[in-house]
Amino acid sequence: MTLNRERYARDKQRRIAKVCEISQNVIEESNYDELSMNLIHKLTQIPIGTLYKDFPDGKEDILLEILKGFQDEFSDINDKFNDNTQLRQYVYRALDVGRKRRKLIIAVQIETLKNPDTFLAKARKYMHDIDSSVFKKVMEYIVQHDLNLDRIYEMLTVWKALIRQHIIFRNLYGSDEHFFEMLVKIMRGLDSTDNF
Repeated sequence: MTLNRERYARDKQRRIAKVCEISQNVIEESNYDELSMNLIHKLTQIPIGTLYKDFPDGKEDILLEILKGFQDEFSDINDKFNDNTQLRQYVYRALDVGRKRRKLIIAVQIETLKNPDTFLAKARKYMHDIDSSVFKKVMEYIVQHDLNLDRIYEMLTVWKALIRQHIIFRNLYGSDEHFFEMLVKIMRGLDSTDNF
């Protein structure tokens, strides 16, 4: 019985990885509007019922699953942040990762704007599935004290929104250096506010 569960879990992981890879390619090569569960079914040969079992809310869930994979881009960062150079490198890497997947970032923004409360609630659930230890180190370096996990997730929501805007609108907040300085000030300001 345990072997069947393990096999099912591995098969599901492979299916999800395949769907995410193909979906990301469709978004990047074409656009988000082209992506549909029927197209994914045709490209992967995964039965449509299985797709909806793995991704009950369709494209929305696929996007969030793809975003979870972004953390792999930061897997080599595990040192304590003890100077602005390390912090700057982290922010610049986040911008580079986002710029490489700009169409995907735009797709996330589209889903957010369609139904903000629902999408953000779901995104928060997905955030609990990712390793936030690096971001915790970043935020604690910025504010210079320990933060609880709820506060980290609140700050992460604002952080990601600002980075997305800077990427989508191609340097909305000026140069990357100016953006970096602004981002740090905003995070410090949020830390001193209890009601955000």
